[in-house]
Parts: sequence; C-alpha cells; structure tokens
Amino acid sequence: MPDVFGVIEEISLGGYLIRTLIVGVVGFFVGRLVSRRAISQMTTYDFALIWILGAITVSPLLDGKVSFTYMLVPLLTLFFWHIVFSLISLKNRRFGFFFNGKPAILIDNGRVVLKNLRRQFINVELLLSELRVNDVFDVSQVKYAILEPNGFISVMKYDRESHVTPKDMNLPVSATEIPLVVINEGHIVHENLNKLQVGEGWLMSQLTKENITDINDVFLGTMNKSKKMYVLKNDEK
Repeated sequence: MPDVFGVIEEISLGGYLIRTLIVGVVGFFVGRLVSRRAISQMTTYDFALIWILGAITVSPLLDGKVSFTYMLVPLLTLFFWHIVFSLISLKNRRFGFFFNGKPAILIDNGRVVLKNLRRQFINVELLLSELRVNDVFDVSQVKYAILEPNGFISVMKYDRESHVTPKDMNLPVSATEIPLVVINEGHIVHENLNKLQVGEGWLMSQLTKENITDINDVFLGTMNKSKKMYVLKNDEK
C-alpha cells in the first residue's frame, strides 16, 4: 500500500487517489461540524472561516509534502476558536456585532438611505433585483429594506400592501404592471421614457408637483404604463 499519511516527495497515482478519498471524508466531517448557521446564513466571519478550512483541507492534495498531521492540527485549532468566538458572540452583543456585522437600513420609512447603499456598494439595479427576489416588483410598496449580516435583504411593505387581497373580497383584478426606471441616481433614463411615450418636460413637471426642483435629489424614479410615478428621494442635502 502506498504511503499517503506522511511527508512524500513524489506521490504516486495510487497514493493520490487514496489521499483524495481521505480528504473527501475529512471535508464531509468539516461540513458536519461547522454550525449550520455558517453554511445557510453566511456572515463575513463565517465566509473567512469556511474559506480557510477549505484551503487547509485540500492542502495534502496540492502538495505531497503536506502530511495529514499538518492538516489536522490547524483544522482542530480553527474549530476550537470558532466555538469560542461563537459562544462569546452569544453572550456579548458588541463582540457579536464585530464578528457578525450589523444590519444596514437601505430604505427607511420609504426613504432611501444613500450612505448605506454606497457603503455596501449597492446601486439601483442591484437594489431592485434584491427586491424582486423578495417578491416586490414595485419599490413604492416598500417601507423598510434592511441588509442583514448574512447578505440577505429583508423587506417590510406598507400596511396598505398587506392583509386583505382582491381574492379575499372576490374582486376583479387588473393586470399587474412592472414600473420602469425613469430616473436612476439623478440621471434620466431616456430609453424608458420613450417606451412610456412621455417627454423630459412632462417628467420634470411631475417632479415639480412633488416639490422637487433638482433632479439630483432623486435617487430613483419609476413609472408604469398608466403614467403613475413614484419618486424615491435620497437622504443627502
């Protein structure tokens, strides 16, 4: 049987295959031992931990001179500190925020928090995409949007968008329209204006009705085919 556990200058094909099997088994147990939170709801700390564990686990395959002893010692050390940090995070709120991160409010009571969007490198397209993942296709329905430490965005709609539905009242339902972006971070999207068959002058008149004189104050403006417009202002003056 080929030597597979120690330091090997030149590993044979058979030894490599056996090491692959052992690394697969070790990787399986690594996945079982790491908390489910680290896999299903990955924070920055969890990502760094799993990335390092993965690199250490496959090291015997990348270099025959790396013995399994060299692999197991840092693995067990990381597991130990992972458990210690997790327990401290449960007991100490500040420590937990440091390692797991804090939630970031992106939309606060219908108003975009621009500094948080920029801090998280989120633009209009990415924000709208994440809202659609949360089954929200019209940003005017959003009261709060919060970026969680695990990278997901939680959305709370206005009360008027909840509870009773037309189906509950046996009412006819008109076709749902997805609004188009006509203003993106202070810039007019002329392509969508043309699709909606409205001009820039008409758009500016609608902004005037909203007491907006400077288009740079608008983070996002949407409009549907019924010419219903929604404006999301930024929080910078």
